[in-house]
Amino acid sequence: MRRRLFLQICVPALFLLAAILAFAGNLNSYFLSDDFVQIGKVLHGDFSVSWGQSHGGFFRPVFILSYIVDSRIWHQNAFGYHLTNVAIHALNSLFVYHLGVRLLSEVKLSPRSMKAAAVMAAALFLLHPSHTEAVTWISGRADLLATCFCLASMWSYCAYAKSSPASRFALALVFGAAALLAKESAICLPFLVLISGLYLRRGHRALIEFAAFSLILVAFIAVRALCLGAIVGGYGTGQHLNFAPGWIRDRLLESIVRSTLPALPTAWSFFLFKPLQSVLFFLIALTFLISITAIIVKRRRLYDALQRRAQNRFLLLVAGLFLISLLPAINLRLSLYQSLGERFLYLPTVFSCLLISYVSIILIRAPKLWLIIMTCALAFYSWRLYAANQIWHEASLVTRSITGQLASTPTTDRLTILNAPDNLRGVPVFHNGLPEALQLFPDRPRFEIVDITSFQTLQSTFAVTRVRQSADLLTLEATDPRNSFARQSSSECLELLGYTNSQLELKTDPCLNKAAVYFFSGGRLGPAFEP
Repeated sequence: MRRRLFLQICVPALFLLAAILAFAGNLNSYFLSDDFVQIGKVLHGDFSVSWGQSHGGFFRPVFILSYIVDSRIWHQNAFGYHLTNVAIHALNSLFVYHLGVRLLSEVKLSPRSMKAAAVMAAALFLLHPSHTEAVTWISGRADLLATCFCLASMWSYCAYAKSSPASRFALALVFGAAALLAKESAICLPFLVLISGLYLRRGHRALIEFAAFSLILVAFIAVRALCLGAIVGGYGTGQHLNFAPGWIRDRLLESIVRSTLPALPTAWSFFLFKPLQSVLFFLIALTFLISITAIIVKRRRLYDALQRRAQNRFLLLVAGLFLISLLPAINLRLSLYQSLGERFLYLPTVFSCLLISYVSIILIRAPKLWLIIMTCALAFYSWRLYAANQIWHEASLVTRSITGQLASTPTTDRLTILNAPDNLRGVPVFHNGLPEALQLFPDRPRFEIVDITSFQTLQSTFAVTRVRQSADLLTLEATDPRNSFARQSSSECLELLGYTNSQLELKTDPCLNKAAVYFFSGGRLGPAFEP
């Protein structure tokens, strides 16, 4: 009894400690982009659970509730919000272990191998380098919470399916409802439960249980549509209802790659952009096919037909769970080379990690060799996770610098920023949230009007941008064309005359003399000219 209690306390503590160590470099990072919008609203007493109706809309009460709780404890201290994200990620990793044990118990593995595979899947998930956007970005919490409740629901359902009390099924339904209220991507949960039930040989009972989860889903859709005034919502029908075969094919391939590997080197884009015209791509594809063939041949030598049939059931289960969990985000943009969009893969990577761990343990029969190889895999993941987190930390230094600089400037009616940093190598800086950072985070608003003439994609925080003024003309030029301008717009005091990726031409109005005008260059804001 004491040993069991000891494990119940120590195992979660170890997961939490591991998660803190993995993301320690970002615990003191500042807010980024959407953080300023949502947390700023909550700090000022706006607890709206829906927003973004102009392009579709989101309805996430549990997500906003988590911000309300954090704001009461941490106020404007970003450390606490990051700590909450890391704690949820640690809990999710623990759920991966428990769910892995439940599902692997149906496969003919020794108890030791079963637990080793589940532990390894949880470790791979905890250190997965494609989790930076979900964990390191505070606004990625919606995916953390939705995944947490989805895994809790599946775990409770699997426990119920193994002849546990019916209260476990009721608990699974409650967790399922909470998942939907955290993020809409949890709409896949009824189908995850259905496949799990069929795998656990629930037969027609699995269909009844699926119907119960579906009723909750229908109720959620109705309430959400009532609040948003739209059924699709999200990023709009143009995005979510885009089922063009080429688009879906590319997103699926990118998702498979990023659910197992970190962001690829940017240099690889030269042969992946048009793969069928690249000899190197064919060599990589051939190597991959040879490896798969070797795995199939080796498995046939190691296991008889009955054992392979049991293995195939589990492999099909995990592949099905991966594809179903990916469906809500299959239309959304994902990058092979940056963190952009990888938060959409947070739930699917649960099943890719289970797949990697299971395949490795059935193919590598020597325990010591298996442990060495998987330790190397974890070391690789840790290294790439650290490298990805460094970019997020660097981006947060920019937001801290800009908000700090503007907090010390004289208060004026109008602030004009010629080129707000949009993102740093895919990490959102002020893609959203700059006006809110200046108007909601201080004790009182410092500027009545915040104009942003353009946003700039950065490859380096120290990229140089030049401003030239001639009569009533203003020219903004990026010295490195990779630091491109985007989302340009005119304002009351500045008229956009023309632009390219690396240059803006603006006509100034006399009212600009009454505004504070700044531009971003070399990692800092500077005055464009003396008013």
